[in-house]
Amino acid sequence: MNDPSDKSVAFLTRNHLWQGLVLRARSPEKFNHALQCRSDKLRNNTFTRTIVVGNTSFHERVILYPKQKIRTETINGFDQINAQSSTLIEEPEKESLFVHFSYKRELDLDDKQVNIAEHLKAAYVQLDRDAITLIRNLADSEFN
Repeated sequence: MNDPSDKSVAFLTRNHLWQGLVLRARSPEKFNHALQCRSDKLRNNTFTRTIVVGNTSFHERVILYPKQKIRTETINGFDQINAQSSTLIEEPEKESLFVHFSYKRELDLDDKQVNIAEHLKAAYVQLDRDAITLIRNLADSEFN
């Protein structure tokens, strides 16, 4: 996240990074305008949210491990795919921040014409890069 040799990129503190990642979890529509999201109140570092994209809804539980990790999982009892994701902040050295995104999705892989998993992976990588760019911009605007 931070490259001391590149002064053109805003330096992110762990707190700025965490706040940006929580904003993405609470309000994903700010990071992807194709989404609509409704989130419940935060209780014991957990909240539920419903994300609507087109005609599809995802009902998820989000668990926050303050300044460390965000975990999401679909809630049983809804007609939806089983999905999990996590966002982990790693700091092997002081102020040397990394973010590790991981996704697990239940996919129907019967279609041999299209590799759905590879397309989904590419989409997640791009969305994660865009999210980090937006978090950097938010942190930069706070400094200026």
